[in-house]
Amino acid sequence: MNGRKPAQITLAVLVALALPGIAACEQGTPVAQKTKAPVASTKAATAVSFERETKAFAFTYEYPAQAAALPRLAAMLDAERAKALGELEAQTAEAQKEAADNDYPFNPHMLGVGWKVTGESPEMLAMVAEISSYSGGAHGNTGYEALIWDKAADKRIQLAALFTDMAMALEPLREGYCTALNVERREKRGEQIGEPDDMFNTCPPFAELVLVPYASSDSGFDRMMFIAAPYVAGPYVEGVYEISLPLSGAALERIRPEYRAAFAAPAE
Repeated sequence: MNGRKPAQITLAVLVALALPGIAACEQGTPVAQKTKAPVASTKAATAVSFERETKAFAFTYEYPAQAAALPRLAAMLDAERAKALGELEAQTAEAQKEAADNDYPFNPHMLGVGWKVTGESPEMLAMVAEISSYSGGAHGNTGYEALIWDKAADKRIQLAALFTDMAMALEPLREGYCTALNVERREKRGEQIGEPDDMFNTCPPFAELVLVPYASSDSGFDRMMFIAAPYVAGPYVEGVYEISLPLSGAALERIRPEYRAAFAAPAE
């Protein structure tokens, strides 16, 4: 492999991977912790789980009750689900035809999208999706997508919209992330990190990761989750690297006023 693959594989990209032949083969160092999303209470809405399975493909799409409770967000996710299913059906039919025309076996395809909450406040909802696909090759593909919903504006916003200067806000977390990543690498590999010129031993830039705010309690968002999909921080066999770090004072100072109430200082 000559280059690192990006972590932010969106739903549209993974649906495209169903085409035949594509799937082959600080103040000190912040403390990283395994992420465990808080449970938010939703009285009226219920989680949505959609499944469709045929001889040619399997498709699943799920999102939590917190998203279902926001009508415009739920409508957006439902539209995304319908589009993804339609594209999967069309691409699977094309793959079947090509297999028949060229006299080689067809392997059923798969696409699964599962959204999970990373935190919620009166101001916003943050989620991350794990997107898995298989198009008949040696193994499947896995990507991640972040979603931040501004409840007052009733629309999706980008991570950068939360900050007056996102680069300056996140820079203090850089050293802590790289340190935590190498700790996880050693745990998975059972050995010390090798030569730094190996692409899987370097610390990937934040631009190659999926970042999403994370709340470790009901007090508010107090951490940032960094997700490196397979091939970004390690080979496919090592899977995903998911790390969360407490937001530094510099990061909190650069949150825009309209979102400041959604954030809390990290617990000691």
